[in-house]
Amino acid sequence: MNYQIEIREVEPVRVAFMKYKGFAPAANKVFSNVFKAIRGKTNGAPFFAYYSMNPETQTGEMELCVPTEENPVGNGIEVKKLPRIRAVCVTHIGPYETLSHAYAAIDYYTAENHVELIAPFREVFIKGPGMFLKGDPDKYITEIQFPIKED
Repeated sequence: MNYQIEIREVEPVRVAFMKYKGFAPAANKVFSNVFKAIRGKTNGAPFFAYYSMNPETQTGEMELCVPTEENPVGNGIEVKKLPRIRAVCVTHIGPYETLSHAYAAIDYYTAENHVELIAPFREVFIKGPGMFLKGDPDKYITEIQFPIKED
């Protein structure tokens, strides 16, 4: 896939979130707890914010985030405002299993352009499986946002 990589400002966002540590693909099993805590009232695409990730084992530390103005009701769900970031962004269309191609494109871009990335990076789920139906994985849309280290 030919990826369009851009550097842009990502606006500040207020999120309800829960911390998660472990096997990243299993995070979806508990992500619904965040939606339940805000009674499904979102005002933006949900995302995972990764603080650390081991690509080989697919394990790491992350926050499962949902943009909202609601105050969550539920165990372990917190609220915070994430600051504006300048980020390298790329959009991936297709199943989550092929996201590694988008990460490879970012790696290539940052090496060629001498851009230094910092954590946490985000996977924003613009279109993905619904709460009840899986949908068509070939049509999933995921945007990866990597904050840039500013001098």
